Amino acid sequence: MKSSSAENREANESQADRRARQRYRRGVIIGQITLVIAVIFMWQFGSGSLIDPFFVGSPSGVLKILVNDLSDPGFYKDLRVTGTEMLLGYLLGGVSGIALGVLFARWRIAADIADPFFSGLNSLPRIALAPLLVIWFGIDMGSKIVLAATLVFFLTFFTTLSGIRNVDKALIDVARVVGATERQIFRYVMIPGAAAWVINGLKMSLPYALIGVIVGEFLISSSGLGYRLNFYSTSYNTNGTFAMLIVMMALMMGLNALMGLVERHALRWRTETDAMIQLY
Repeated sequence: MKSSSAENREANESQADRRARQRYRRGVIIGQITLVIAVIFMWQFGSGSLIDPFFVGSPSGVLKILVNDLSDPGFYKDLRVTGTEMLLGYLLGGVSGIALGVLFARWRIAADIADPFFSGLNSLPRIALAPLLVIWFGIDMGSKIVLAATLVFFLTFFTTLSGIRNVDKALIDVARVVGATERQIFRYVMIPGAAAWVINGLKMSLPYALIGVIVGEFLISSSGLGYRLNFYSTSYNTNGTFAMLIVMMALMMGLNALMGLVERHALRWRTETDAMIQLY
């Protein structure tokens, strides 16, 4: 057991580390706010005086479009349509990718047989598949959901497969030594060991779910944020185009923040384990 002086020293170091992290986070937030203000200032200054506003718009013009859209009930309908398509596509692609990744991790010969075909399918540009998906699933939500799911599927599949295959062999050997069955090893060693990979795949695929939906709505749709983006861009409304891009960026930043909370909750056991190791 550690002496009280050592424990006090560790407690003081822990408090110092927390204060350092808080100062660092404050510095990051101040830097981010400063960067946003600087970009807006340069954009507003350059629009009209250095560059034709037709090409770059202006922050004041974008703000006007945003205010008009946010006061329009139709905007929230489009937001709901895009959000629903994105959520369903993300769930469909994520669940199927993780499930197949787990299956192939357990069934190596099937993974080796399918590997070149999956790599070839993943290399296909999704925009080339969009017309086929419209033929197969119609012009409604189905084609956009499937298009988003195809983008999410391969990322989650490959990260899940790689994560399970890269679990520390020493942990597996220790589990075998203490008498664990293959099923127990897979459930209690390999799956937790690959959790960080799986969650990382889900985080990386989140923007692609939105991209797939927007591409589908951009090509053929009568509602959704992609439809609004298409309307503004084809009518050469630069401010409107930037307004929709900002809305999509804000949506994705919020979703990434939410995924960060999920990641910290799902992997909290790693922090607890590290703390126990440091304690003893």
